[in-house]
Parts: sequence; C-alpha cells; structure tokens
Amino acid sequence: MKKLFTKDSLLTHLALMIGLSLLFVLVLTYGLDLYTKHGDSVVIPDLRGKTLAEAEQILKSVGLEYEINDSTFSKTARPGTIRDVVPAPGSRVKAGRLLFIAINGLHPRNQTIPAYKDQSARQILALLRGLGFEEVEQRTVPGGYVGSVVDLKTADGKSIPQGTQLPVNTKLYLYVATAVVDTLGLDRLIEGWGRDSLADSVAVAPEPKKENTTDWW
Repeated sequence: MKKLFTKDSLLTHLALMIGLSLLFVLVLTYGLDLYTKHGDSVVIPDLRGKTLAEAEQILKSVGLEYEINDSTFSKTARPGTIRDVVPAPGSRVKAGRLLFIAINGLHPRNQTIPAYKDQSARQILALLRGLGFEEVEQRTVPGGYVGSVVDLKTADGKSIPQGTQLPVNTKLYLYVATAVVDTLGLDRLIEGWGRDSLADSVAVAPEPKKENTTDWW
C-alpha cells in the first residue's frame, strides 16, 4: 500500500485532485449562501392606503427599499396614499429588495384641449376621453355640418379655446351640430312629396254634382 501512495504515484495525484475538487465545491456553496443571504427573507407588508411617510418607516424596519414608478389621481382614494405595490403584499423576498410603489396623486393631472371646431364629434369625444376627461356631456345645437363639433364649454357656459390646460376631472360640454327641425311641415312640399301626403292637412273641395241631362224624348 505504501508503494501505491508514494509521493509521485498516480494514485496520490488522483487523491489530491479529488480532495481539492471537494474543497472547491464546499467553499463555492458556502460562499454563495453568504452572498445571496440564503434563508434571509422577509414578507412584503401591505402598504396600500398608507402615506409615504408611514410606508418608509415600515419598510426600514424590515430592510426593504422602494421606488415610486407611477402616480395617478383618483377621486375614490385619499390623495398621497399608496395604491399598489410590486411585488404584491404577502410575497417573500430577500432583505434589501427594491419594491415598486404606485401612489394616488395629490392633484388631478392637467391635459391640453385639442383642436375641436368643425371636427367629427365622435372622434373628438374619443380623443377627450383618451386624454382622461371622463365627464363629457354632449348637447345638440342647430346649424353647421351635422355631427360636427360647434363648441366646447365648461359647466359655467364658458367656451374653451384650443390649447387650454385643464384638470382631467373638469366636466365638459360638447356642442354638436344637428339638422334644423321644420315645425311647419314644409318638408312635405319638397323632394317629390305627392298630394296624398297633404290629405291630412289640406281640405279638398268636393266635386260638383252632375245634373241629369238625359233626353227621354
């Protein structure tokens, strides 16, 4: 046996290689555990409805960081409070993880009123709603091209010039051109309306009775 494991024997070199390989694997595994803090995880707290100041204290206590990635205004939520968190509350993550937070803005955002006069009412309505104006009421007025926009006003009746900056929660009134209604019924006299259409509104004189002129003689 001693001859097999001499200093320069093949088995000695093979044993050293196996030992070094095992040592390398152990060191690598242990080092990765230390680097990734294996098993050191925390549960993401539910921050929804809390202010940023409250959330900062909670996250600091559990060793998590945050970044605001979205801010929108909602009338149903308290301004300045947290609306959503990613990853979701209740998830387990490693300490030091960066969370992405969406908050409810303090004020509704402003949008610019586009060019609207003589444009298609359907297109302008879709454009205004796409910009965030949800409260848009349509009203019809006579004149102009049917279905085109005549004016855009606020609730107090003031016309809104193109390019005006308004909060998206402003109520708008879109005035749309419509055909003029003829209350006198004069449309019956045009476009080939026949006499039968006037029967209900025009009295027709009866034909005179013919006398019997037959000569019996």
